[in-house]
Amino acid sequence: MTPPAPDAIRARADEVFKLHEFGGSGAVSDWLKSVLRALAEFFRWLGSLWDTNQPLFWTLLVGCVVLLGALVTHIVLQLRWAFAEAGRGRADAARAERAARSEEYRLEAARRAAAGDYTEAVRYLFLSVVYWFDEAGRVGFRKAYTNREYLELSADRADVRSALRVMVDVLDDHWYGQTPCGRGRYDECQAVYARLTT
Repeated sequence: MTPPAPDAIRARADEVFKLHEFGGSGAVSDWLKSVLRALAEFFRWLGSLWDTNQPLFWTLLVGCVVLLGALVTHIVLQLRWAFAEAGRGRADAARAERAARSEEYRLEAARRAAAGDYTEAVRYLFLSVVYWFDEAGRVGFRKAYTNREYLELSADRADVRSALRVMVDVLDDHWYGQTPCGRGRYDECQAVYARLTT
């Protein structure tokens, strides 16, 4: 099969491009041309305002600048609101988690005490107090802090410091000293816990 002649190809292409789909005429293209023509006229008029009507030029310029400022302000406020809302949601979730953790540690302390493991029970009571303080905004919980550092954070409140010292001393004597804690020391820490969390 021989390829068609270049003139035949051009003639066929001309026929195809004359079809309605490729034609420049039609209602849609006429409408588009009229819209583009109107836009061109509008921008031509706008460009001539400086020479023909300066008060209108300045009115439009100031109006556009004010509108732009209002739009930017609106966008900034919407972004701030969106990020603040997300931050509030995270803070509320963290607060609920801390409250749940405080209660979880208190219940674990009761379970350990019921099982006779008073040293662990005191440890869980202390963790519950720390999380409770964190939830109440009195002390920020940091995993890296030692028991004594938590005690130092409450230096400005003598009553809290003396109560916490009881728990810290029991933990130092029995948790770190690896000696069993008795029921009496646990009851003393339980009373301290009740006093601190009410």
